Amino acid sequence: MKLVHVDIQRYRSIDEPTQFDVEPDVTALVGKNESGKTAVLQSLYKSDPVDNTTEFVSDFDFPSHKSRELAKGEPIRVTELTYELDEDDIDAVEQKLCLGALKSKRIVIITGFLYDEPEWLVEIDEMELLNTLRDTLDLPSVDKRKVDDASNISELAAALRNLESSIPSADAALKIIDGWPDCDPVLAAIDVLAERRPKFVYFGDYDVMPGKISIPQLIQRRRDNNLTRGQEALLSLLSIAGVDPEDFSSPESHEQLIRQLENASNTISDEVFEYWSQNTELQVQLHILSRPEPAAEPPLDKGPLLQIRVENKRHRVTVPFDERSRGFVWFFSFLAYFSKLEEEATQPLILLLDEPGLSLHATAQHDLLRFVDERLASRHQVIFTTHSPFMIDPHSFQRVRTVVDEVARGTVVSADVLRADSESAFPLHAALGIQLTQTLFVGPNVLLVEGPSDVVFLQYLSDQLTKAGKPGLSEKWVLVPGGGIAKLPAFLALFGANSMKVAVLTDSSAENDKLVNAMRNNGKLYSVGIVEVGNATGAIEADIEDILPSGLYLKLINDAYAGLLADKPLTVDQLPKGDRIVKRVEEAFASRGINNGHINHYSPAGALLRQKSMPKLKNDELAQAERLVSSINSLLDN
Repeated sequence: MKLVHVDIQRYRSIDEPTQFDVEPDVTALVGKNESGKTAVLQSLYKSDPVDNTTEFVSDFDFPSHKSRELAKGEPIRVTELTYELDEDDIDAVEQKLCLGALKSKRIVIITGFLYDEPEWLVEIDEMELLNTLRDTLDLPSVDKRKVDDASNISELAAALRNLESSIPSADAALKIIDGWPDCDPVLAAIDVLAERRPKFVYFGDYDVMPGKISIPQLIQRRRDNNLTRGQEALLSLLSIAGVDPEDFSSPESHEQLIRQLENASNTISDEVFEYWSQNTELQVQLHILSRPEPAAEPPLDKGPLLQIRVENKRHRVTVPFDERSRGFVWFFSFLAYFSKLEEEATQPLILLLDEPGLSLHATAQHDLLRFVDERLASRHQVIFTTHSPFMIDPHSFQRVRTVVDEVARGTVVSADVLRADSESAFPLHAALGIQLTQTLFVGPNVLLVEGPSDVVFLQYLSDQLTKAGKPGLSEKWVLVPGGGIAKLPAFLALFGANSMKVAVLTDSSAENDKLVNAMRNNGKLYSVGIVEVGNATGAIEADIEDILPSGLYLKLINDAYAGLLADKPLTVDQLPKGDRIVKRVEEAFASRGINNGHINHYSPAGALLRQKSMPKLKNDELAQAERLVSSINSLLDN
């Protein structure tokens, strides 16, 4: 069965009911810190934990401002979980009851405070079951009438018990009914499904194995049922190796134990390195220290001690396990913990990962996301929390649920991104931006321009050149709006040093020249080709808008700002003198008190796109565009 829907209330920061659908493979809960993401995972975990040792504790888990509700002493629902049964689940129930016994493939399980047992909502078709049992009976007509009058299973059982003589078919039917708990088919179905219900496994970013531990302390904490998940992960590693902590009491067996533990750690490391591309030259080593260090403090003052170290084979040094790269430590600890659970599980598992990869950089987070998708979600449902854009697959936005802490309702989970505030939605926007950037860089030849208006005007000019029988902009170029010359260093740092050919079309200005020269002097331009618009216009300062005929650009301005111009369109004669038409228009706007003397560069470009037919340029109007495009295309040959 699969978890398909979650409804949570009255748990820590989750006040009013909040509900969301769960994907069959991976569901990502995205939100800022303190939004309640962890509370969502913990409420799910406590509803059916894999270790059966955790439950809802009112003193810690119930919202403090609602404490009067607890005083009534009545059960208070926290989780209402809807599962969808698969064919195997349905077959298992029908084997216990009969074909068609279930009315619905969905069941609901409710847990919370003061619940002795979970409450199950399973719809049984009692009439179908009743008729199936009646069809097995071979009774005299008098007894048959009594049985046919039964309207439910209880009445049928009573009728069969009151027969005047023992009849084999009636005894067989009664045996089936008596085999159900309290002779109730619903309870019988619940018993079957309870054995098949997925268990929740919780693992947080800080649940990592310790680098060193006292074996006596580990034994005592296990005896007291007081283990941290990191210690449970270590016990799992020992279990995979076939080793018990008590085995360390015999010094003669240390060498054999070390060999067994190293074999287990190597097995897990091999699985880690299928997905961990950051450094494949790490090796886990285990050492047994018979005595603690002289100045050791509790709990490391009692031996023997088990120490885990990580060797970097490239640098030939070892460091304590818990001082190694946090990502590697998390990977190794989780797989040690999870591998044993997965191997011993008799029921499916739902993995709840709290901020996995919290301290990993972008590439490592990508590895982790691939690990979640390929290794975990192929066998188990996964629900994880994050506020990192690199843990969001932009191709699978349907898996994202936003988590927001609303003033009136507390934590709210939603598939509606529009509900999220800007901070909560930032990872989604960033993930889209990352994907957009990667999508734009689809070819080996990238032409960076300053903004989307440059893309529009450059493509328009190229089209006009082609229609005039002249060479247009080569189709080999991929045009990418960079967002301004100030962002050029960041783009070149990301893409300028790799195998792509990167060219830059930039406006001509003293400020831009200063930045480009500084980058050139600092060796940051790599093999980047730079084309300045002024080289085509012959002016010291120029924008791509200056390549357009002045009359055409003013027509676009008048169309874009018709409302503000109040039927008084600008003409070329009304513009102040100068080289850059954009600056001249802005000065004219300022003199008229229009739009605070500013224009949106994209507004006239948008007006161009809205034209029913593109204005046709004459040959003499294309001379500057021809020089500009020729300069750009020439970079392909260099």
